[in-house]
Amino acid sequence: MRVGIARAAISTALVVVGYFGLTACWIAWAAPNNEAESAAADPLVTEARTFSVKVDGKPAGTFTITSKPDDAAATITVSAVADIQIRKGPFTYKYSLRSSETWKGDRVTALDSTANDDGKRHSVKATAADGGLTVTANGRVRAGRADVLTTTGWRGPDPKARDVILLDTEDGSETVVQVQSLGACQVAINGQIVDGQKYRLTGKGVDSEWWFDATGRPIHQRMIWDGHKVVMDLTGVSK
Repeated sequence: MRVGIARAAISTALVVVGYFGLTACWIAWAAPNNEAESAAADPLVTEARTFSVKVDGKPAGTFTITSKPDDAAATITVSAVADIQIRKGPFTYKYSLRSSETWKGDRVTALDSTANDDGKRHSVKATAADGGLTVTANGRVRAGRADVLTTTGWRGPDPKARDVILLDTEDGSETVVQVQSLGACQVAINGQIVDGQKYRLTGKGVDSEWWFDATGRPIHQRMIWDGHKVVMDLTGVSK
């Protein structure tokens, strides 16, 4: 399993066509009012966003994205931590991800990621080189592009973009996906209405929704993984 809108181990598809008929999304999470106000303000602040992960409607773990800006270097470092556990009869499936990305403007300048997919381990490293990236995935080196989105889902697509390239933080692959705006969101945070936007991204092995608030921060994702409905909802923001 890959957290975010990454290509799943088998395939990724949306749960029902009805998802695309929505014109507004309503996500509520419990936090003090001052945190709710801050979450809708300046995006360049240090914060941790925690998401609950449900598989087929049952709690299956958490996904946390921590962003930390460096004003002096004009960069922002984004760390992602996922711990997922799914039980089915006598069997238990476990997935974990530890990822760190460095962004300068709208480009990735560095990536360091490790994942354990139920015992199958992966590692990806990327560094800026010649206007792009040098990507080392499970020991194999290739040239990559810097103008990508990563599958952790921290950064959303340009609203005017028709397609983007996804860099998979688990296996280092790149996938071209088409972007479709699904309209504006009005997100309820402790009774306050915050404007947002949702997108559908589709491509080879990718068919998912990303939802963001007005600052471009993620608030929700949904997908199908190996025939299971996977939903991630924002449950808290801490500074």
